[in-house]
Amino acid sequence: MSEAKKNVKMTVFKTDRHEDLAAMFFVTIAVVSVLVYMAYIVPSITLQAPMDGKITAVTVQPQAQVNKGDLLYSIETKEKKYAHEALEEKIVTKEIHAKTSGKILSVMAKAGDEVKKDKNDILVLEHVKGTLP
Repeated sequence: MSEAKKNVKMTVFKTDRHEDLAAMFFVTIAVVSVLVYMAYIVPSITLQAPMDGKITAVTVQPQAQVNKGDLLYSIETKEKKYAHEALEEKIVTKEIHAKTSGKILSVMAKAGDEVKKDKNDILVLEHVKGTLP
């Protein structure tokens, strides 16, 4: 029986090449479709709180034009880290900047509001067509 096993050749890679190419083609089509959808079809995006904390300042107003990199708002949050085998907590203020240019449609948060990560809407941004939000 061991003689029979020695004479058998493995052809897995030769016969599966077309399946691998088809999978790569399908993934490429799916990724391109999602990117085109986000860049050209989605009219606006709602920015939610990126972390738990308190809004300290909102620097944009409705109907304002913003450019990529402009400051949108600041959030005060607790930053936790282990140092010397102990958990240290400190309060830090993080600035959130625009990742794309566009127009602010509405602002739902104001300074002093407590927010939860991915639960509270901060503002709605209409991004420039052809850019990814």
